[in-house]
Amino acid sequence: MTFSTLIVITLVLLFLLVMGAGALFLYLYWWRMQRPVPKLEGVVKTALLEQPVEVLRDKHGIPHILAQTEADLFRSLGWTHAQDRFWQMEQARRTAQGRLAEIFGEPALDADRFCRIIGLQRASEADETALDEATRQRLAWYTAGVNDYLEQHPGRVSAEHNLLRVPVEPWRVVDTLGAAKVLAWSMSGNWQSELTRLLLNQHLDVYTAADLEPDYPADAPMILEGVGSAEQVRLQSVAGLLLTQYEQIRQWLGGESVGQGSNSWVLAPKHSLNRRPLLCADPHLTVQLPALVYEVHLTGPETEVSGMTFPGMPGVFMGHNAHLAWGLTNAQVDTQDLFVERLHADQPFYFAHGAEWELAQVLDETITVRRAAPHTERIVITRHGPLINGFVRRAAGGANAALESTPLALCWSGHTAGTVLTSVLKLNQCQNWEEFTDALALWTSPPQNVTYADVRGNIGYVMAGRIPQRAANLGLTVAPGWEPAMTWQGWIAPAELPRLYNPESGMIVTANNKPVGDDYPHFLGVEFDPGWRAARIEQVLGEKERFTVRDMEELQQDNGSLLAKAFIPWFTLLYSDDPWEKVALQTLRKWNWRMDSDSPAALIFHYLLVDLLDMTFGDKLGSAYEGYLGKSNAPLFPHHPLRVRAETRLLQIINEFDSSFWYAEVAQERQRNRLELLQEALTRTMKMIRRVYGDSMLRWAWGKAHQVRFTHPLGAARLVGGFFNRSPLPIGGDATTPNQTRAALSLPPGLVQTIPVYRQVLEVGAWDRAQSVIAGGQSGHPLSRLYDDQVMMWREGVYHLMPWSRPAVEKAMLYRLLLEPPA
Repeated sequence: MTFSTLIVITLVLLFLLVMGAGALFLYLYWWRMQRPVPKLEGVVKTALLEQPVEVLRDKHGIPHILAQTEADLFRSLGWTHAQDRFWQMEQARRTAQGRLAEIFGEPALDADRFCRIIGLQRASEADETALDEATRQRLAWYTAGVNDYLEQHPGRVSAEHNLLRVPVEPWRVVDTLGAAKVLAWSMSGNWQSELTRLLLNQHLDVYTAADLEPDYPADAPMILEGVGSAEQVRLQSVAGLLLTQYEQIRQWLGGESVGQGSNSWVLAPKHSLNRRPLLCADPHLTVQLPALVYEVHLTGPETEVSGMTFPGMPGVFMGHNAHLAWGLTNAQVDTQDLFVERLHADQPFYFAHGAEWELAQVLDETITVRRAAPHTERIVITRHGPLINGFVRRAAGGANAALESTPLALCWSGHTAGTVLTSVLKLNQCQNWEEFTDALALWTSPPQNVTYADVRGNIGYVMAGRIPQRAANLGLTVAPGWEPAMTWQGWIAPAELPRLYNPESGMIVTANNKPVGDDYPHFLGVEFDPGWRAARIEQVLGEKERFTVRDMEELQQDNGSLLAKAFIPWFTLLYSDDPWEKVALQTLRKWNWRMDSDSPAALIFHYLLVDLLDMTFGDKLGSAYEGYLGKSNAPLFPHHPLRVRAETRLLQIINEFDSSFWYAEVAQERQRNRLELLQEALTRTMKMIRRVYGDSMLRWAWGKAHQVRFTHPLGAARLVGGFFNRSPLPIGGDATTPNQTRAALSLPPGLVQTIPVYRQVLEVGAWDRAQSVIAGGQSGHPLSRLYDDQVMMWREGVYHLMPWSRPAVEKAMLYRLLLEPPA
């Protein structure tokens, strides 16, 4: 073979290789990913509708759906949700069903096992039996709209369906209820706190463990009453295994983020420049693309409402109608308890309750696993709920024995048939305070703080949700299931839950903080947010008498940390001969305690705080330390009810004690006083900052370390992953600022896990001036420009108008789609 022939063959092979790579890229890019991007203009014929429906969209793709019948309105909402976000809906229903392993194979099996054991699908089916006729009809209309879109777009539903070769199954009413149940689970987490307390009790005596609680009730138990010491030891082993295993599957569940926190406040007309109430809300959810929420404006003969929806569910969860506006924050009340059950020695599946033995329900469910053998999961359900021990992979030795001999049952309010979607749909049509409270009486799970303002100038607040009444058991740690007194005694009546109407102050602020005083007759829990965000919001609202919409925007983006403000005086007492430590102390003395992205002091403070936490608690709490910090390593599932409590308790200890057991260095058996602890933390901090960021203060910006990355479940996939994720962006704030941007308490800081995914600012009655923004975009299709077009707006604190009147909608309209029945 001649040299020239070899060159020709090489060039041909290179050409074929390039052509093959190009063909593969075009196949993936166009056929699998680009084709599902929907058209937003033109005319679509569908036998689904009774009358023509207009879907008008602005430049951000936000649909204003105008229908002539209620049936067509809800059908069109389902059609539009499927058009923009069906993969998100698919994930939610498969999570509820425990069917993720069908798509992702064995790595998702434990997530499916957990969801089957917890019984999200069983709970959804129970909710379906509780639907009233009006709600059932609206859900049926919505479902028909989803399925009409799926039928009209075979092979073009989503890039994810195409790339993963997932068959598109018809949507069902129970799938909507399943999506709602996943959302409800994501806002509940007390069972993790109970397990963490068990681990704390393993490492510490009862009094020292109780000392870790910033607001721990004096009469609250820290150890199990009526449980033997051997059983407690086994429980502690089970607790560690459960938390470890659960940590590994959080990323698959894609939830437990709505419970991370939210802000909402409302001002009466006397505090507004335009003499109209101002209502603001910003739910703090998990960072992801597409965003968890979806904006819409619905106009029909009986329903006209605008605001935030969750794909897969009809109805606006947060927004306004013609008469009133509302916002939501997680109430943080305790709706989960763990019970240790006593198994009969000779009769399998019989458990003690009082003097009797009760037979548990036993289910065997088969989980299909892609490219692997099916898995059969045995589920045991006691009177308190499913046993969660089976979730842990069996280990050898003592751990296995503990799992077998110490059954733990999870009792959750969401297991009882609920009516939350009925509440939402009624809420959308309310015209006054009385109708508003009646609608919220039907809200079951998850419990929420709901702020209110109407066009007449009234403001109010209601806690809504199904909250258990406890007689003897406060639900702070595991309770003996065989004691009848420990069982829940029904639900707190809606009329007895906290509420407020037209307070004299003219202000109501909710930020997951404690809602009532200790004189409230019912026990709601102890895991409320310590209140740093709420205090900062109230501080700003107390600075002047009257506010504008622009003031509200600034407050939603406020990076002021009152926790930092409270800590800083202690550091200013220090003196050091080290030049870098001197620089750090001078920077902190001049700091305005704002966690701004360009602030060197914010970075120094974060490092000091984490070092202090580690030196104070880390060497004493052992395996319970990360749980006490409310810490998670899984970016898609970071919620833990104990978040911010460690920082708060640390501040209390430093404020109160010059000497303390907590200041000791355990490894060296060395006691330190308060100033010695602070000085050692400063030295450690500055060494690490210089090592990570260098010696130039120009690089010591909080935003260098504190960044947000918008991720998608397929973002890690080869070849196509880059189409789904968006690069990290510097951002201000932290877990204690109104602009909550929480990352794990680690050094160096990890990516931000929780952000305000939706911001809403309403001047009540002036609906055409309603403003909002989402952290992402309306579209769930990664090749659409609407996939991430609001990200930079959100980061820079820019809002878009959400027009209400027909002229304002027409003025903002960029795309017009007409859905009409065949001629």
